[in-house]
Amino acid sequence: MKLDIYDDRYRPIGVEEKEVVHRNGLWHRTFSALAVDPARRVVWLQKKSAGRYDFDRPDHADVTVGGHYHAGESLRDGIREVREELGLEVDYADLHPLGIRQTAVTLSPTYVENEFQHWHLIPIDLPLTDVPFGDTEVSGLVELGIDDALNLAEGTHEQAPALYAIRTADGVRYDEGTLARDELVPSYLKTDLLFPRLFIAAERYSTGTRRRLFW
Repeated sequence: MKLDIYDDRYRPIGVEEKEVVHRNGLWHRTFSALAVDPARRVVWLQKKSAGRYDFDRPDHADVTVGGHYHAGESLRDGIREVREELGLEVDYADLHPLGIRQTAVTLSPTYVENEFQHWHLIPIDLPLTDVPFGDTEVSGLVELGIDDALNLAEGTHEQAPALYAIRTADGVRYDEGTLARDELVPSYLKTDLLFPRLFIAAERYSTGTRRRLFW
């Protein structure tokens, strides 16, 4: 896969293979989104399939959708990730853009993540049982109440009730359980507090805030 690459001021400088981009720490764009149901006041987090990367636990709960923009794609084309990972048909116009997060981190000796991350909220109005799923990269989803998600992210609680959709060889299994704070991606709880900021944005969106909703 080829990616557009940039300098650190987000000025385009060319195209390169994804493996080279991460090995050499070249700046590139990604699409990221958190799904939120304003009526039920819940968010969805994604569980990755094991073996995708060598720097994260396979059971970490990540943001709902995330992926790279292919070379030549527009910002609106990032909606492709929602279809690929969740199997849901969503129009980019239905998303709520939150802004750009510029982040630089070395995750392993061969994986340097220098990214311009375009963040969004995905408003949803369907139960977890209606998600068809797509890419096998996704092993399941976790549904959390927004207040519970905030309590976990802020460290006031160590676990919270959750509903799981787990992919199996026979389909999808649904279980009630709990999500522990240490199952959240650790880097999203530190430095710029990405998880708390996203959950606060989801909470404000659920109360009707639509203008000047910055994360």
